[in-house]
Amino acid sequence: MSEDFRSDHNPTLGNWEYRVLAVAFALQCAQLIDKIAREGITDQSTVAALQEPLFALNPKSPSAVFPQPNLLVPGLTLVESLSRGGSLRSFQRIVQYAVGMLRLADSILANPQLASQIRYGIEAIDRRTPANVNDTGISEQTHAIAKIYKATLSKSPRPIQIQGSAAMLSNEGNAATIRSLLLAGIRATLFWRQLGGRRWQLLFRSRLASTAAQLKKQVIRQLH
Repeated sequence: MSEDFRSDHNPTLGNWEYRVLAVAFALQCAQLIDKIAREGITDQSTVAALQEPLFALNPKSPSAVFPQPNLLVPGLTLVESLSRGGSLRSFQRIVQYAVGMLRLADSILANPQLASQIRYGIEAIDRRTPANVNDTGISEQTHAIAKIYKATLSKSPRPIQIQGSAAMLSNEGNAATIRSLLLAGIRATLFWRQLGGRRWQLLFRSRLASTAAQLKKQVIRQLH
């Protein structure tokens, strides 16, 4: 998990733009986690798409990690809103989850044994039938990813505490989906770190907001 991204097949995006995409990805995972914790299961196709970067274990460029930027419009909107002075209170849980993802990503970078354990778990997932569902209505892939998170990062001295409805959080399918999205968001923050991301860069709110807005416009143009 120590990729070195010095060039990219997409000449229009540099490391800064991909860092913003990674932040957007983590925030989007956090937003979806918050929604599931309060309201229950969400669209599984969206969940599956957000799990995809987990399987980019040996990417040759950042574009291999985020092959579908169009999926990140909600996350880019979040980056833009927060960076333009949006009320932190409105996004409090989302920001808390994203900060927790960054903290756990740092713990992975500091612990090669933990990084290897997560990597081996991901490599062992059967990708031939990612859409197969079990009796909880959740894909086998989601449950497999959730098991990796539960066996590793959930045992952290400072695990991410999810807030929500007790009924929703006690549902096995919801819990598995949340854990899988936590690991996906953590993977995004790992890429952010590997692309040169530093916490102090998050203080550049104006640049973050303008980049997120530009990326969103670019993505929307490509969809039409």
